[in-house]
Amino acid sequence: MNKYYLINVFFCYLLIITVSKFSFAEIRINEVQNNIYLLDIHGNRSQLSKNYQIKTGDYLSTRKNPATLIFSDNTKICFSSKSSVKISKIEILKNNAQKIQLEFNKGSIIFFANENVKNKYNLSFFFYKLKNFKDRIILSKTNDLKIINYENNLNLTYKDEENEINLPSYSISELSNNGKISKTSKLSK
Repeated sequence: MNKYYLINVFFCYLLIITVSKFSFAEIRINEVQNNIYLLDIHGNRSQLSKNYQIKTGDYLSTRKNPATLIFSDNTKICFSSKSSVKISKIEILKNNAQKIQLEFNKGSIIFFANENVKNKYNLSFFFYKLKNFKDRIILSKTNDLKIINYENNLNLTYKDEENEINLPSYSISELSNNGKISKTSKLSK
């Protein structure tokens, strides 16, 4: 056998393994309440159903009515009307868990991930990032970006990855476009 043939076979095998790790990662859905509209990476539009498996690049949005999406690990995303989230990346980790990157784009959402889920959720919104999120949070973008934080302190990173912002538990914070908190109010427990 030709050594170039063996090298080509090796690189093809390596390419298939690498591409399949990212291409076939998907999120299974337990339940969809009300209409959530889907735009996939191929430009196909449809309504999200329980049978669909969410993939990298999918864009989820609501129109007139609020809706709820529950994943197979019982993580919930509650959308207000005219809200949207993009699934920017899904990776399969070594322990069969997934690392899921979500981009919050507009409207208001409640995101709830249990502490005991294997999956790792990263939320990005505008210039901010939350990594390995396991808690409840409300994000709202109207004129200002507001975050309602509940039980645990949250650490956000700004786009430069150096500026870390700590949000206290049971608080409402308004964030600016320059990585600063413009206003914080305490919630009563």
